Amino acid sequence: MSDTPPEKRARTEATVDNAKPVHFNRGFLDEQFISKFRTAFTNAELAQHTNVESNGCQAEIMAQPFHTGRLHSVFSAEFLRALRRELAGLTWHERANDLYAFHQTDDLALNTNTHIRALRTYLAGDEFVAFMEQITGVQLTRGHLDLAAQRYKPTNHLLCHDDDVQRGKLTRKIAYIIYLTEDWAPGDGGALGLFAQDNCGNPTEVVARLVPEFNSLGFFLTGHSSYHTVEEVTSDDRERWSVTGWFYGPAETDDMPSSDLPKSVMVEPVPLLEHTCDPARWINAAYLKPQTQAQIQDSFVEQSSTELRDFLRADVFATVQTE
Repeated sequence: MSDTPPEKRARTEATVDNAKPVHFNRGFLDEQFISKFRTAFTNAELAQHTNVESNGCQAEIMAQPFHTGRLHSVFSAEFLRALRRELAGLTWHERANDLYAFHQTDDLALNTNTHIRALRTYLAGDEFVAFMEQITGVQLTRGHLDLAAQRYKPTNHLLCHDDDVQRGKLTRKIAYIIYLTEDWAPGDGGALGLFAQDNCGNPTEVVARLVPEFNSLGFFLTGHSSYHTVEEVTSDDRERWSVTGWFYGPAETDDMPSSDLPKSVMVEPVPLLEHTCDPARWINAAYLKPQTQAQIQDSFVEQSSTELRDFLRADVFATVQTE
């Protein structure tokens, strides 16, 4: 019989209906672990890879090029296997352009599958959000969590980017990833590569890697220095599965991107004749509706790119083709 108080089990074994419990490893909630991890993670002078162990819980912090944490054996393995079976039954969309190639589900916020819903309920709940605040020292906003699943098939990848995205008064604060593939080896590729920066703040090269590990939770603070990549999956017959997303918090002045561009890249606006300024003369009327524009914005924020088909009015496009 468990010696854990019922109220403690209720907090750490979040479940929905008949789902297998999420069972977040309660040792991570111990004050000693939280204190040790937070002290190291928030130490701006931390320069070496650091392991944190307490009450049987294991975690690590990659100090360079920016602080990246990973917790090991985070959830119930049975729960994650059941979660993956549910994810396998969803519709997967191929995402491919010159920046990335992988497969992704829709946002899982409203998904009603039992284990998917249980995971989101726990991650967005006050206990886990408070835990992430405690170990990172970052203020988060309740009720704002992105969650989706990805499959990286052989040759799939995601090139360098920083996840620094704002939504109105909120901004992404913490990026997280839960790995769902078992027995993944470094030779299979698909590592989370972390970029160093030059004196101008531009990414240079990958100097540290986080190899996918089943039932581990990786995370880092997003911002102007969090350049990272998902390296190409080099396995011939395996897929890299994960659930990823972001926690949000209040946007601060330091979160705002600089608008100071060198004069060499500034382009002088071209004066337009008055009769050319009406978008309705050129653009498909569907794209001028506020509802459509809101959907485009949400899609762009989530995917970092979007495709607008039939953007020009049909008559305008026909004229352009003729000319």
